[in-house]
Amino acid sequence: MNNKSEKSSIASNTISFEDNLELFFNTSIKSNRSLAIWRIPGQKVIHAICQLDEVEIYPDELETATPGFFFAPFIKSETHKANFIKADVVLNSNDNEIKTNPTFNKTDLFDNFKNQFEELSGSNEFEITDFLAHTKTKEKNQEEFEQLVKESIDAIKDGSYQKIVPSRNKLIPLSGKFNPVKEFLKLSKAYENAFVSMVFVPNAGLWMGATPELLLSIGEDKIFRTEALAGTQSIPQNFELSKVAWTQKEIEEQALVSRYIVNCFKSIRLREFSEYGPKTIKAGNLIHLKTEFTVDMDQVNFPLLGTAMLDLLHPTSAVCGMPMKPAAKFLKKKEGFDRSYFSGYLGPSNIEGNTSLYVNLRCMMVSKNHAMLFAGAGVTEDSDPESEWLETEMKFQTLLNIIL
Repeated sequence: MNNKSEKSSIASNTISFEDNLELFFNTSIKSNRSLAIWRIPGQKVIHAICQLDEVEIYPDELETATPGFFFAPFIKSETHKANFIKADVVLNSNDNEIKTNPTFNKTDLFDNFKNQFEELSGSNEFEITDFLAHTKTKEKNQEEFEQLVKESIDAIKDGSYQKIVPSRNKLIPLSGKFNPVKEFLKLSKAYENAFVSMVFVPNAGLWMGATPELLLSIGEDKIFRTEALAGTQSIPQNFELSKVAWTQKEIEEQALVSRYIVNCFKSIRLREFSEYGPKTIKAGNLIHLKTEFTVDMDQVNFPLLGTAMLDLLHPTSAVCGMPMKPAAKFLKKKEGFDRSYFSGYLGPSNIEGNTSLYVNLRCMMVSKNHAMLFAGAGVTEDSDPESEWLETEMKFQTLLNIIL
């Protein structure tokens, strides 16, 4: 092996991928470097990347972005910015080798990473900043959340809104045995149809989740995809999806999200799209109604369609409401907590030629001894406050069923 290749990889494929991934995670955390670990729905391969330098670059265009990972908040602010984690160092479960991106040439930074990696070998210790130590957010109890839902219903009936998506948070203790990498692997195994991720950004903290909702994707074939996902039910494990019955409220909620996407297409004068659905899909312990939309970007001669639609879609009516801006103001005033990166978006950019962004749902922020979980419920004029409370409880279980 020549000197260049020795500096650009870590000969670690003699140990298991799980051990490699844990060392990769611990090294990134210890050096306070941004990190992303994920698994695409329906796939087996697990990817991990780490950014070694401190250069902050947020791509102007999805289609031309360098390999990396997007991590953006619900609403951008001075406190919560949109992040892009460059794939300087990469690892995946297919070849189980830690190496640098071919375009990364800062060998001194990789040498430091390599030295720390080797120093940590044989240890599974990690230290996470206590991001929740100064959190003063008060959790809403059932009565308080149901009151928020009632206020949302009243505002909709007054004609100001078509839909509002109030959410709540839940603080849970973590045992001393909590291991983020092992919990990620458990989530990945349990939820094959979800986008399972773990992201660390120094100023944003450590986030973990298993989201069912695609925001948009662009494949090597230049096919743009997005979807409307709404309506939620909990069903027994072996229940036949063909026997699911949906209420008028759930059907209307899903239709609102679909119309929102169609209106986004219309706003950029795009008429040539394909629509599939709605159909019932299973995501972990829950089922939803989903409608898929696809566009051939070459056929419609719209090479920057992904960039244009990202600006229009986020935050979607599925996580905020309709109309979007008034609904966002309503939630900021009434919810009583900072959503931060919950209901933002995240996902890989140009990894193996594909870009896939997902809505950050069924997620939690992991701190030193606690985790903050988040869940929301789509409210229309036909909503029942108690049912919406129960829906958030069901959504919390996506994580709680696995990590506790």
